Amino acid sequence: MRVVFAASLEQKKMISDLIDHLYHSVFPLYFEEGEIKDFIRWEVLKTPEEEEEWLETASDAFHIIASLQVLISLLELDSLPVNHPEYQRIFTQNKWILERYHISFPFTYCQFSSLHRHDMAFGMFSRAANEYLI
Repeated sequence: MRVVFAASLEQKKMISDLIDHLYHSVFPLYFEEGEIKDFIRWEVLKTPEEEEEWLETASDAFHIIASLQVLISLLELDSLPVNHPEYQRIFTQNKWILERYHISFPFTYCQFSSLHRHDMAFGMFSRAANEYLI
């Protein structure tokens, strides 16, 4: 007999929060607002519907959470090196983990290996610098 722990609601919320962070804090560093809207339409990083019970165990949830956190850490670097085999391996491995759980992440390392867009304008997907109205 084998005992497994089911994924908790908190883990599912954490996954959702990490995906939200990618859309609102990381993607605006690399993509235009129109491209990000296309990603939403194409269901990039969309988790399967709840009815399907796509996330069966706590272990599955931890794999997804760790993979998202690693990708976020890589993509938030000020300058992701163009030809860095170790970073490329880490990126590809974590992309593969997401896809194993049917979470679409159709990007390549090369798409992110250019410098951040420092000209990031105000847009629907960029986070506000503060919550106060002046």
